[in-house]
Amino acid sequence: MEAVYESFGDGLTSIRFVNGQLLVSEVRRSLPLLRAALLVDGLVFLVAAAFNFGARTSVGAAHLEFGVPIWQAGLGEAVISVALLIAATTGRMTVSWVALVMSGLGIVFGLSSRRVEGAARDIHVILVPIAIIVLGLLIWATKQDWPRLRPPFSSRN
Repeated sequence: MEAVYESFGDGLTSIRFVNGQLLVSEVRRSLPLLRAALLVDGLVFLVAAAFNFGARTSVGAAHLEFGVPIWQAGLGEAVISVALLIAATTGRMTVSWVALVMSGLGIVFGLSSRRVEGAARDIHVILVPIAIIVLGLLIWATKQDWPRLRPPFSSRN
């Protein structure tokens, strides 16, 4: 049985008494950054999907569209986008890892395709550093979370 005796207002730590042992829990400090990176990644995939479904837009004098929209790629990018946005919304680590793997596979597939050129290739190139940032934040969040509970006066303090 777990009983929380005190929770600090900073939202980062709490003291718990679990099975007769005093434990300190630290919330992942990287979670807001990870969620923001997943959100950006998901939105870029969503834009790529829209362009692959034939969307066009103008920003000032620039006219943005994919030269050859590929609806099959748009469908894959839409699925990846949904996975990334769910990961950003929930903050769940397993969903985030699965979404990152899907993102990485989509990026590799897109960059290796001969049909992906021009603006479509540029978006895939933009997705590479975003995926690297998400990977780094996921590793950081996983490291902070392992183990989740620790004794309050351990040598790690």
